[in-house]
Amino acid sequence: MPETNYSAPSSGSAAADPEKPKIGLNVDVAVEDSGRIVTRMNIRYSDLVLQHGGLPVIFPPGVKPEEVGTDLDGFLLIGGDDYRCSMKKPDSPPPRFVGVLPRREEADLAWARWLLESELPVLGICGGLQALVLAAGGDLVEDIESELESNVGHRVIEAGEIPRHDVEWNGQLSGCPDPGVFTINSSHHQAVGRIPENWQVLAQSTDGVIEACSDAGGRCVGVQWHPELMPEDQLGHSIVGRLVEAARVRRGIRLA
Repeated sequence: MPETNYSAPSSGSAAADPEKPKIGLNVDVAVEDSGRIVTRMNIRYSDLVLQHGGLPVIFPPGVKPEEVGTDLDGFLLIGGDDYRCSMKKPDSPPPRFVGVLPRREEADLAWARWLLESELPVLGICGGLQALVLAAGGDLVEDIESELESNVGHRVIEAGEIPRHDVEWNGQLSGCPDPGVFTINSSHHQAVGRIPENWQVLAQSTDGVIEACSDAGGRCVGVQWHPELMPEDQLGHSIVGRLVEAARVRRGIRLA
């Protein structure tokens, strides 16, 4: 999808706020055609944090969460490709499997494990949700199309547009919309299978695929879709706003 005409959304009054909550973000690791290994992140993730009044703080692999996490107010785990630790048969990748590079997988899971034990508000988007679920003891549907009977478009086909479909939201997350049906976008071939112990399902698509879930207290939340790519996504943006507001409260406690 071309990004050359993308303009950052307005961050409203947040730019004038000297006490914006610090929201950590992980990054992708990639090998360029030249062979150079780089870190990268879709700018829409950091813009999403800015739009909702947070200050994005970006961490490459190699940074230990326990050394920097206490200076943060919240964390957003970004999306990406597949985690090898999700495979039930390590020597037999499922269809459409594209693994993240090992340095990213190691870093993402280190952050996920640390965040689960922390007191920070956390949001995982797409692969970020899956990292939280795996670190918390859940598992994944390794390939929706080969494991489930579904007529819902969950992934981009070739070079097409990101599909959209409805989800049933149960309204069990404070500060977010009441129960109802919401339209979201979708760009994944894996999904949450068994949720971790003491977690709850928040949203499902019509084929039963879990589209959002959280821990029992709602501190760690994950969505399978991409609010950063859909400005009109009322549900997704309410969940992001909830993260930043919880981080703002956390910052007040941290600095008191």
